[in-house]
Amino acid sequence: MLVRAVLVLAAGACVPSLLYGCTTTSPSAALRDTSQLIQRRSGIEIAWFGEGGGAEARSQVTAILSAELTLANAVRVSLLANRDLQAMYDELGIAQADLVQAGLLKNPTLAATYHLSLDDGSGPGIELSLVTEFVQLLTRGSRRNLAQLALEGTKYRVAGDVLHHVYEVKVAYFSMLAAQQTLAMRRIVTEAAQAALELARRQNATGTISELDLANEEALFGQVSVDLEKSKAEVTTTRETLNQLMGVWGADTNWKTNAKLPELPIQELSFGHIEAKAIAQRYDLVAASKDVEVLSYALSLAKNTRWLGGVDAGVRFEKTPERIRLFGPTVSVELPIFDQRQASIARIASQLRQAKSRETSLAVGIRAESRKVVGKLAVSRAVVEGYQRTLVPVRQRIVALSQQQYDAMLLGVFQLLIAKQNEISTYRDFIDALRDYWSLRAELEWKTGGSEVIAVNPPTKSVVSPQVSPVDSSQPGSPHEHHAP
Repeated sequence: MLVRAVLVLAAGACVPSLLYGCTTTSPSAALRDTSQLIQRRSGIEIAWFGEGGGAEARSQVTAILSAELTLANAVRVSLLANRDLQAMYDELGIAQADLVQAGLLKNPTLAATYHLSLDDGSGPGIELSLVTEFVQLLTRGSRRNLAQLALEGTKYRVAGDVLHHVYEVKVAYFSMLAAQQTLAMRRIVTEAAQAALELARRQNATGTISELDLANEEALFGQVSVDLEKSKAEVTTTRETLNQLMGVWGADTNWKTNAKLPELPIQELSFGHIEAKAIAQRYDLVAASKDVEVLSYALSLAKNTRWLGGVDAGVRFEKTPERIRLFGPTVSVELPIFDQRQASIARIASQLRQAKSRETSLAVGIRAESRKVVGKLAVSRAVVEGYQRTLVPVRQRIVALSQQQYDAMLLGVFQLLIAKQNEISTYRDFIDALRDYWSLRAELEWKTGGSEVIAVNPPTKSVVSPQVSPVDSSQPGSPHEHHAP
């Protein structure tokens, strides 16, 4: 009879489990949903190595890096190889496991007692009981709903973090391009300055130029040589920052690119309703809203079950020393005399208020950030246009006029050197301004939810391409011009 009772109770406990037996601990479905969220904003896919695929991704990375590294490929490599992202994806695995755990019943408890009579010499007694927690059966569906809400929030949080990572990769890529362009310019300038210095030394030996002119040439060469070394260090730093974000090492860090910073688009699109777009599309705000939803549900569940306490139900079989067999249900109920779950409810209520405040604060911050980036982007564009239309052409013209006057022996070499140094400095600042503009573009995409809020138009035809002339004090009347890329 005991065996029959045990089987009945076990079958009753397993029926709900069979209803949810299709639930899997694999986060593949959650990852697929998250990938769709990311694609919806950026058009890119993520790759997870948890269930194999690491070797295939590695071969893809090697193939991508064997060609010239573009911005799109840098993002692709980072999504394939960055291990921080892989660790982030396992947050989905943890949330999926929590969902499965919430649908499982606790194992029943089987207790056995064997006792002997110490007085009348009668036979031994046996007592068996099979008990399970009853409240878990009542709250099983609610616990699953709570875990499902938490999983949905995790999907949006991971998607938002991936889009932020994409933004970081873009900024690192633009910084690397700017460093490479600056280095190329400084190499040309240094080569020309070295040639000019060698000629100046020969001219000084023959008395053609003074010691002061020679000293100025030496000072210029020393300065451009130091700047060249700084540029080399900057290229190394920016490349390694990009390597780290892409998650590559070894031979995969030997990638090459001849790309340059893109020129300005002809015009920006309208930034109308930028705040509303950011509020509607930011995944971290959706995740914060899910946190509020989870805690609201948890608070309601805690209030509804506060008086249930612990209820254990089961069956009990006993064989007395008099060989009398007893069988029947057994129930134990926790009496909520001292603890009515008031502390737990108060804790969840405080967490709920905290989550609501954080959600509101995040929404306010998103609005402010979107306005701030739009303002900074407008200023950045104006700065780049100022360099293109005025500063760079004027500096080029000053150098050309100074060279003419120097050739006519109306201007000293020192004044010519100053004009050329200013031209070099202006071109370097132009590169930095263009880098800042595209970095802000990437930031605006991220701050508004990862979408391409600004169309990339063809570059304007009226842009003046900056040209940096090296110092040339070789021979009056025969200036040599070298231009940076």
